[in-house]
Amino acid sequence: MCGIAGVVYADRERPVPEDLVRGMCTALRHRGPDDEGLYVRGAVGLGMRRLSIIDLSSGQQPIVNEDGSKVIVFNGEIYNYCDLRRGLVARGHTVRSQGDTETVLHLYEELGPDCVAPLRGMFAFAIWDHSRETLLLGRDRLGVKPLYVITAPWGIAFASELKALHATGLTSRELDWEALDSYLQLGYVPAPRTPFLDVRKLEPGHTLLWRRGASPVTRRYWQFPVEDRQSPRDPEARVRHWLDESVAAHLVSDVPVAAFLSGGLDSSAVVASMAHAGEVPHAFTARYSGSGAEAADETELARALAARYGAELTVVDIRPDIQDIFEPIVRALDEPHADDSAIPTWVLSQAVGSRYKVALTGIGGDELFAGYRRHIGLLATQYYAQLPRRLRHFVGALSRWIPEPSSGALGVDRLKRFLHTGNGSVPNRFLGLISRLSNDERLSLYAPNIRAQVSGEAASNRFRDVFKAQGKVSGLAAGLYMDYTTFLPDDILALSDRLSMAHSLEVRVPFVDHVLVEAAFPIPQHVKIGPAPLWQNKRLLRRALRPRLPAEHFRAPKRGFVGPTAAWMRNELRPLLTDELSAARQDRLGYFDSRVVDNLLSDHLSGRQNQERILLALLCFSTWHRLFVEDAPAQRGSACASHNPRDLSA
Repeated sequence: MCGIAGVVYADRERPVPEDLVRGMCTALRHRGPDDEGLYVRGAVGLGMRRLSIIDLSSGQQPIVNEDGSKVIVFNGEIYNYCDLRRGLVARGHTVRSQGDTETVLHLYEELGPDCVAPLRGMFAFAIWDHSRETLLLGRDRLGVKPLYVITAPWGIAFASELKALHATGLTSRELDWEALDSYLQLGYVPAPRTPFLDVRKLEPGHTLLWRRGASPVTRRYWQFPVEDRQSPRDPEARVRHWLDESVAAHLVSDVPVAAFLSGGLDSSAVVASMAHAGEVPHAFTARYSGSGAEAADETELARALAARYGAELTVVDIRPDIQDIFEPIVRALDEPHADDSAIPTWVLSQAVGSRYKVALTGIGGDELFAGYRRHIGLLATQYYAQLPRRLRHFVGALSRWIPEPSSGALGVDRLKRFLHTGNGSVPNRFLGLISRLSNDERLSLYAPNIRAQVSGEAASNRFRDVFKAQGKVSGLAAGLYMDYTTFLPDDILALSDRLSMAHSLEVRVPFVDHVLVEAAFPIPQHVKIGPAPLWQNKRLLRRALRPRLPAEHFRAPKRGFVGPTAAWMRNELRPLLTDELSAARQDRLGYFDSRVVDNLLSDHLSGRQNQERILLALLCFSTWHRLFVEDAPAQRGSACASHNPRDLSA
């Protein structure tokens, strides 16, 4: 596990400054505090920071092949590397290290860009091929590991995190307001966009081939398995087997492995599978304090699960006093990112990272086994859309007057979003269920000069393109597919990666494993959630886990790995919120109508309406803007001065 970065110039006579690559690596030091490696040869500069987990003694990077014509920097873990390595040795390759990175390089010698096909794991890598003058970038199928890219007339630059491109002055920092409009609608920036016009994310399941004198070529190398198959015999037993096999693969490590544990089904299932594999883990769970903490507390469920399997359990207190950690969280996330699981993820990662380098989590279980209310909601909208249009319009308008509960819970907000969904396409109905603000509400938020730059359709267009790329998909599979290709990689996995790696902790996600996904995703809808209209979230997973989890786990409501953010905003976080979103600051930035922002604040703080989601988005954006736009990069200097940001192409 590490952070990778690099620059290749189109002009082969133009040398890459070593301090430019070193500066990129310095910005990624938290991802790999154990070691640094550089490869700077003429117009090519590659770098990495290493967190030593596999092959502790001989896994240094960059790695060069036998004749020196090819070199790789790699971030991630290949869980089947031992089998792949044995095959390479049998076919005559000289493999000098004991780790997974060199395996990928030798597969490239055999297969070229198709070297991604045999890989099982989470990864992002770059291979420079001197003989062909090409740079190959690759990212894992489901987007666990990140990769940011700039392509321009002067060449190409890449990095595991946006801050490496920002800190060295490789990006112009010109804002992409279509991307930011998507952010305000969703709470994250969907790939391939980033907040900056000249930087893009390589999408999951894609490779990018850059060649001197030619346009970059991006290729999708993996398709999602959306077609229904016949249900396997005893599907509950098969699910347990598939999960056990995935967890066993994710335990490959030369250092101890811990676990994140809430009271939910997914993390509990992972801990149970670890125990069945003979690895009784040290588990860490969050306990909240402050306003609304009792409703979010799952520590007793975590204790019951840990006791059942004899796991050591450490309870980590999550307090709403975050004045000192809010900016570091925003800086670590690289992009504006408004997910209220950020605070507990940061604090828990800090606690685990102080003692371990690797931890397993239950991320991805909701997307695979239909754990979100919107999955059932999307199916229900098919029936709702059959009502007369005027009736739906009337009900939607009337829903605006439904009072918010004093607890700040989002149940009413979800009901309102459901009642506003129409009879449009699947991606548009799905988007309607997750949007923080409608188009009209969101566009009214902007100052006139920004409103002129925003179509209001960026997120809708992205979801439509994602849906269209897969071909025909319907029913429950449509909702799961949309989550697996948008929300999971761009929100949950991005947040988990940045906040854990900020504490030099590698988080592994057994539910987000393409072998498991290919086996479990095509299980028919009626098996996963039951027959219509008696649908039940995670019905199949619940049945599969009954022999393994305490009974109270199946009676507890779904809470998610989030704190009582709405209550915190009205109490402990109020000073931070009102200061960052003050009318004076909004007028100074000139992006948003300060009167609209004031109304949102007043509605939320008075308890009239829960505006938690949009206020958190505005708070995170304002803080991010100070750190990444208003503050000049500390390392901008002579090494980067010759890059003309206006020459950069998206």
